[in-house]
Amino acid sequence: MTITEAQYDLRRAFVGGGPGAFISGAVWLTAALTMKQRGVGTAFAVLFFGGMLIYPLAQLISRVLFKCSPPAQANPLGRVALESTVAMIGGLFAAWLFLFIRPSYVFPIAAIAVGTHYAAFRTVYGDILFWALAGLITAVGVLDILNYVRIPGGPILAVGLIEIVFAIVITARANQSADTNLNIIATQRFQKL
Repeated sequence: MTITEAQYDLRRAFVGGGPGAFISGAVWLTAALTMKQRGVGTAFAVLFFGGMLIYPLAQLISRVLFKCSPPAQANPLGRVALESTVAMIGGLFAAWLFLFIRPSYVFPIAAIAVGTHYAAFRTVYGDILFWALAGLITAVGVLDILNYVRIPGGPILAVGLIEIVFAIVITARANQSADTNLNIIATQRFQKL
């Protein structure tokens, strides 16, 4: 399997990665609501444990709602996504450590961890939009820590909204691409008749 084939296989199986980004955005927005009502510690717990649901729910949405078959077992790029997730968990652990010494840094550090994690998805899915997503989310965290920009609603709300917007665009592009590929296959079969 070439890299291009592996990327196509994962785009096909996970609707370009859109459902995962959408669920992640929903988790961030839920954490934002929780923070308003329960504080930083509970909101971080929502983000961390809700984050554990992203992959299984993305799979469920891809299989049930979009009728996608799973990726090939031999696809080597699935490991890249897993490896970037391990690094992200390390960043989230660092964010958790700040919960006790500087709570205002918890969500910016979490944003940096999640943002940099998305950079690997450019390779996983072969879609440059993931570099833009990675850059924006990472910038939200960095700018908040450095006090260069105060984002209305804070970084937690900004990350959730950014992910939702990108998820919609990525999913729409993946669906359009899937329709185009089906039309090409149908045309090729018709020409053989």
